Amino acid sequence: MEQDVSSHRVPQFYCCYLLRSTPKKQSFYIGSTPDPVRRLRQHNGALANGSAYRTKRNGLRPWEMIACVYGFTSNIAALRFEHAWQHSYHTHFIHDNERIVKNKTGGRSLHHKLGNVRLLMKAPFFQHMDLVVHFFDKDAVNVWEQNRFRVDSDPVTAKSTSEGNSDTDLTDPDELPLLNFTKVEKLLLDVRIEHHKNISIQQKILANGALTCGVCHGGFNYTDDQDAEEKLKPLVAFCPQEQCPFVSHLKCLHKVFLDDEYLDGKCERLIPKSGSCPLCESIMSWPTTVKYATWIRDCST
Repeated sequence: MEQDVSSHRVPQFYCCYLLRSTPKKQSFYIGSTPDPVRRLRQHNGALANGSAYRTKRNGLRPWEMIACVYGFTSNIAALRFEHAWQHSYHTHFIHDNERIVKNKTGGRSLHHKLGNVRLLMKAPFFQHMDLVVHFFDKDAVNVWEQNRFRVDSDPVTAKSTSEGNSDTDLTDPDELPLLNFTKVEKLLLDVRIEHHKNISIQQKILANGALTCGVCHGGFNYTDDQDAEEKLKPLVAFCPQEQCPFVSHLKCLHKVFLDDEYLDGKCERLIPKSGSCPLCESIMSWPTTVKYATWIRDCST
């Protein structure tokens, strides 16, 4: 049976999110979506269809989205993260000796919810995706920074649009749902703008025709449609610095990054975390480089 190629494409945005009930602060909900703005409206009843049963119950609305994790390499990866987050007491992504929730009824506090995010983001399956955790609430930021369970992990990219978004900062609590919605809307818009900006820059470079790999010095041409139906165009890597003209085959840059890690005395592995641009020496995130290489080829097919 043939599989739909689109199911293997890297999503532009797909997040796992954490909701908190505004009237009942100890009630939480974990979900996933490619459109957090629409999903939040569904949970709060602004849209008739699509709300989860648990978020419809009396006395829990309105809900606020206090955090989300995004940057997944596939929709399936996001769904696996969601399931593991919901079932942290037995997911295989968390080692038994590190588990902070021991049973189905435990782990109801915000400290547990965010502690499990730390544990999942350090799991080998997720740690190479360059995931970002984004906060929309000051309380959530404070809990994250406290790291009550002392989860030891590699540095995590954490961002926030939480200024003025704590209950104590609002003179009218009724303002909270709208303010929260605006924060979520801004995140999605910012991600889309950044995505389209970078894709546009790379497409303009590829439109020049024949280019030379900055590593192997071989050539490739994204404007050449010859045998397009029989042969995929090569995955191409770009330096994220706009002023740097470096471009190469993705596979060539992969070898450079692995060789650099080996020379630096780091443990040898198949997937690098990052590396230096061979031309300008700026740091390049390997997961992000791969995502853009995939997106740019998808745009050209």
